Amino acid sequence: MEIKDADDLTEYVKVQLSSLSTLITDTGYELVCEQAIQELGWSYPVTNPTKLLWLIKRATRYALNILLIASANKFKYKLVNLQHRFDHFKSLIDTMDKEFETALSSDVALFAGVETFRMFGTKVDAGFSYDANGKDITYQLDKYVNFSPLEN
Repeated sequence: MEIKDADDLTEYVKVQLSSLSTLITDTGYELVCEQAIQELGWSYPVTNPTKLLWLIKRATRYALNILLIASANKFKYKLVNLQHRFDHFKSLIDTMDKEFETALSSDVALFAGVETFRMFGTKVDAGFSYDANGKDITYQLDKYVNFSPLEN
């Protein structure tokens, strides 16, 4: 799975919102995608499975925020409580924000854009090399200086 651009992300968000997806305009979806990408500090394409999950979740959160604002002007009429939709959207957004805060604190490297193998610096060997008999072979042209840790 891969999200190549805002159009791909929009399709995932529409699936997440189901029947509510028709209540948001194309411009609204552009805004939602831009807000999610800016908040996370990532860029397209996104291929990491965990990043995909959070990009879709944060974009969905911003879509719900658009619906929340649209529902803010609802009113009570006698016993019919039209503000419940507003309350439900607010509750969903609050829950999603708490979940995101928990994820931020539990996986700092993912959201900081730092690969874990690069977090603790690089070890560079001195470059001295010896064969099995202890003979110095440092200056042979095929010798490799070990840089570690590596990604793989």
